[in-house]
Amino acid sequence: MSEPYTLCVVLHVKPEHAVAFAALVEENVAETRKDKGVIIFNYHKVVGETTWVLYESWESEHDSDVHRQKPDVQAFFARAPGMLAQEPQILHLGPVI
Repeated sequence: MSEPYTLCVVLHVKPEHAVAFAALVEENVAETRKDKGVIIFNYHKVVGETTWVLYESWESEHDSDVHRQKPDVQAFFARAPGMLAQEPQILHLGPVI
């Protein structure tokens, strides 16, 4: 059995887009949690900031790739960049022990 494919994505949202981004995240989570191969897909918000952290884990990298090609995810990718203060920081996580 292979290791899960896990990512942590840090998103710095422009303050004026905080409410709209929260709504966009809600849509994204609702659809993504239905996807094949998703183990966990959770957004967290840094308290007192407009920084969001996405933690996602998939059964395989292929499942993650298929997810990113879905129309709802492409719509998220089209809308989110204008709401961000900088490029997302994407971290590929691997097991330590």
